[in-house]
Amino acid sequence: MGLGYGSEFQLMRFLGHHRDDLNTMIQNATGQYGDVKWRDFPYDDERLSGDGEWKGIECFKELENYSEIEAKWKQYWPQRGTSMNWDGIFTIGDTWYFVEAKAHKDESYQQCSASSEKSKAVINTAFEKTILWLKAKPQIKWIDTNCYQLANRLAFLNFCKQCGIEARLLYIGFVKGFRRKKDEVQSAEDWINIWKEELSTLGLDIGNMSPFISFIHPDCEKDTKK
Repeated sequence: MGLGYGSEFQLMRFLGHHRDDLNTMIQNATGQYGDVKWRDFPYDDERLSGDGEWKGIECFKELENYSEIEAKWKQYWPQRGTSMNWDGIFTIGDTWYFVEAKAHKDESYQQCSASSEKSKAVINTAFEKTILWLKAKPQIKWIDTNCYQLANRLAFLNFCKQCGIEARLLYIGFVKGFRRKKDEVQSAEDWINIWKEELSTLGLDIGNMSPFISFIHPDCEKDTKK
C-alpha cells in the first residue's frame, strides 16, 4: 500500500475517515438507500499487514448453499492461478456489491495472463455466456483485449446470476488520488471517459450498464459532501 496515495490507501482512508460520505455517494449512485454493510477483510498472517483480500467466491461461505455454489464455480472458472481479488465487498439489502477501486489511469487496463490452453478455453466459455447475457457486440474476443479485468468481473456477475445471487459491481475512480500529476486522473469526467472506452472495447454501452455497474468518483483533495 502506498503511504498517502493510490487506490488501496484512498479506499482505506475513505472507509476509515469518511465512511458516511462514501456510503452516501454509493447510495446515490446505486439508487439503493438501505444500510451499506461492508464486509470486514479476511485475516492473513502471511502478509505484513496481517490482512488479506477477498478472492473469488470466498465471501459466499456464509451462505447455506455454499457447497453447491463452489461446485458450480469449479466448472465455470479455472481453479489454477489467481482468482478475482476484490478491493471491497458490501451489501445493501439482498444485493452484493463487488468493489474495484482505481487511482491511476493505467490500473484499468490488463491483459489475460493465463498460460494454459485449457484455462483459456474455460475463460472463453464463461465470456461467451456473459456476452450473450449482456447482449454485447464485441469486435474481438474479450480474452484478447486489454480490458480483461473488467471482462472477468462481468463474467463473475453472470455466475452470480446463475446461482440466484443478486450482485453488482461498484467502480470507484479516485480523483487526484495518486499524488503524481502525470499519472492521476484529474476529474470525474476523465474517469467516465475511461469507463466508456473500456466498455466500448467489450462491445457495451455505458448508458445500458446501470443494472450491472455503478460508478463513483470521490475527490481526494476536496470536500466530497454533495
